[in-house]
Amino acid sequence: MATAISIPDRLVSRISDAAKKKGFAKPEDFVARLIEEKLLEFEEHEKILAITDKVRVGLEAQGISEEDTLNEFESFRKRLYHDRTQGNDNS
Repeated sequence: MATAISIPDRLVSRISDAAKKKGFAKPEDFVARLIEEKLLEFEEHEKILAITDKVRVGLEAQGISEEDTLNEFESFRKRLYHDRTQGNDNS
């Protein structure tokens, strides 16, 4: 199914130029690819949010708050930085 969309004039030449640079014969194909890539990015972001929500719920069920988690992460980050600046890089 093909659908027509209106593109503001200020974008048309930019799209055409970018399509040529990327090797697309038709700007329409380039736009379709951009939309597909953006949709995939959106879907991946939604998956990540679903996973992090499950993790958050699990942590909260164990009495661990988001603030506790962030504080622990910050503490770990500081220890890691300290170890690396002291020459104790164990990674």
